[in-house]
Amino acid sequence: MTIGELLKEYRQKKRLTQKQFADGIVSTSYYSKVEKDEHRITVEDLIAILEHNNIAMWTFFRRLSLKGDFQHEYIAKLENDVLDAYYHSNKKKIEEIRQEVDSSTVPNKEEYLLLIDGWLENLKTKTEEPNLEVRNALKDKVFNIPDVTKEKLNLFCNFMEFYDIESNVMITKNAINKFIDSNDTESQEVLLAIMDNLLYLSIKENNYNYVDYIISNAEKLPVKPQFYFYQSVISFYKHLTNYHFNGNQEDIDACRAIIKNMKLTGMKSYGTELEEFLNDHI
Repeated sequence: MTIGELLKEYRQKKRLTQKQFADGIVSTSYYSKVEKDEHRITVEDLIAILEHNNIAMWTFFRRLSLKGDFQHEYIAKLENDVLDAYYHSNKKKIEEIRQEVDSSTVPNKEEYLLLIDGWLENLKTKTEEPNLEVRNALKDKVFNIPDVTKEKLNLFCNFMEFYDIESNVMITKNAINKFIDSNDTESQEVLLAIMDNLLYLSIKENNYNYVDYIISNAEKLPVKPQFYFYQSVISFYKHLTNYHFNGNQEDIDACRAIIKNMKLTGMKSYGTELEEFLNDHI
């Protein structure tokens, strides 16, 4: 089925005119030709029409043969929606997306299903049984990427909790050696996120062997607006570590100030998480 044919089917089911269906997105005359496959609609306009009419992008694209830009947009939306659901701890939404992907024609489907299963694993509580097959498959996927590439950095950053501390430190050291002096802002941003995660895991396990090393390297990175969040978290863990060794109240006050700033700048949920972490470690 073509895009035009499928749009027409959805429109007729909703009993809408062409003007109502594409209102404010493309002209009625242009949209009429899209339905007849006489005009090619852009990815942006198609997504806008789907959202305007409350049509699930997953369901729509599942019925098409994904090609070119539409395939790219489908995958990009997949990744964004899963991440959004994860950060809102919306397990049900991730499971719904998994079902949609599983029944889709997206290339490399098994790879995306594995990543989605990884996010579901990340949401499991301590009392839930871990899926070791999924966790080991993701660890193998990282280790099977021979060089420290951006793909490896992102994949590793997302699933660090599946590794032991020594493995996390080894991969992080390799990433630091490669990207600490890089001019690639995107790679450095992921590197900071990895350092944040490793500090969290180290303090959580009461293992301070590598904390100074991580913090000293994190502080070598330039101060940039896009790094603000990650560098604030680094500062939080630095003060919490200082308090662990010297017991100075000033460090706890600094931690609370960072939490307050996060909440004031719109990151209330993450600020609350840091607050809970702080209370557990003082």
